[in-house]
This record gives sequence, C-alpha cells and structure tokens, in this order.
Amino acid sequence: MEIKEILSRLGYVRNKANLSAREVSLRMGMSPQYVAQLESGRIVLTVEKLLQILEICEFSIERFFSPDIADYNIDNELKSLIESLPTDKKKNLIEFIKR
Repeated sequence: MEIKEILSRLGYVRNKANLSAREVSLRMGMSPQYVAQLESGRIVLTVEKLLQILEICEFSIERFFSPDIADYNIDNELKSLIESLPTDKKKNLIEFIKR
C-alpha cells in the first residue's frame, strides 16, 4: 500500500468517526492543524501517530489495512458464516457461485 492510500484512509477513518481533523489533532495533544497536515502529506506519518489516530477514532488496524476498508464488516460477516458451514455445504456454495 502506498503512502497516498494510507493518508487517504486516514481521512476516511476520521470521517467515519464523525471527527474533524482539528478535533483529532487536539485529542492527540497536537496543534489544531496537525492531522490536516498529515493527511496532505506535509508531515511524515509515524506508526505511533497512526495507531493513536486509529485509537481516537475507534477503528481497528485490521480494518485500516484490509483490502476493502469500506466493506470490511460485510466481508468479515460473510467469512464467518462460510467458515461455520459444514464441508458439504461449503462445497455446495462453491458450486452455486461458479454457476
């Protein structure tokens, strides 16, 4: 994943938490412009700051780095349902999807 994608995802995470860049910055104990500068790439994002933002926004690191951040919950629910099926039902599902 490229840095542009990571920075874009930061904005997505913040928006999903209904928080402004200013609010997240202040909760981090940083200047009001800090997160906006991070998201624009003017400041280098560290792992420590990324984890702090995810914690403030109550967003899991697994979801943040998932292939499809928007469909993460749906994908996990589907995965759990499939994993709970007996083998014969899994095979039936595979055949159904292939059609």
